[in-house]
Amino acid sequence: MTAFKAIYVTGAPASGKSSTMAMLKERIPELNVWEYGARLTSFLQERGAALTNQDELRSLSAGMATPADINALDDQLLAWMRHNRQTGHSVVDSHSVTKEEYGFRVTAFSAERFRQLAPDEIWLFYVEPEITSERIARNAAGRPMISLEEARIHNASQASVACTYGVVSGCPVYMFDTNVDQEKLVDRLARRLKNRNHAEQEEFRNAAG
Repeated sequence: MTAFKAIYVTGAPASGKSSTMAMLKERIPELNVWEYGARLTSFLQERGAALTNQDELRSLSAGMATPADINALDDQLLAWMRHNRQTGHSVVDSHSVTKEEYGFRVTAFSAERFRQLAPDEIWLFYVEPEITSERIARNAAGRPMISLEEARIHNASQASVACTYGVVSGCPVYMFDTNVDQEKLVDRLARRLKNRNHAEQEEFRNAAG
């Protein structure tokens, strides 16, 4: 076990993942961050997709990124994690549940692939459906507007995937309500990164094993 943590951060759109990770990066400049949406946008552009930016990818989703694209990018992510977790704390900002015109789509890691990612912790960000709706209405950034029921489904589905990841990988899942003062949330997350508790991790893995 290295002195650095590897964290998988997830949550439904508008849960505050990207903005919170940006603030955490400012707090800890040496933090390695893989922002999945930005990486997928670049990956598809390099393959010749007529894609302007990440906002456009959010609006098109399944119309642009196929399961094969996701698998290919996941290979790059695993290589990135193997390298970067040796040099500093590493965070993957991702979500596997996407809103589509027909409902929802889940493109999750297989159990084996997530075990290869081997995070020390999973952080799930969530907010109440009303807050999700307000945030998207205020700044859609390519995200489709959703009903309160759809927001509930999205949050619950993403939480289900996160908990499944925790079970298959044997690492704890921490769920953070992001409808709080963001500076205080970043303080809490920074403390989690700086205070590596080997005993806590080993106890959890032994109990899960």
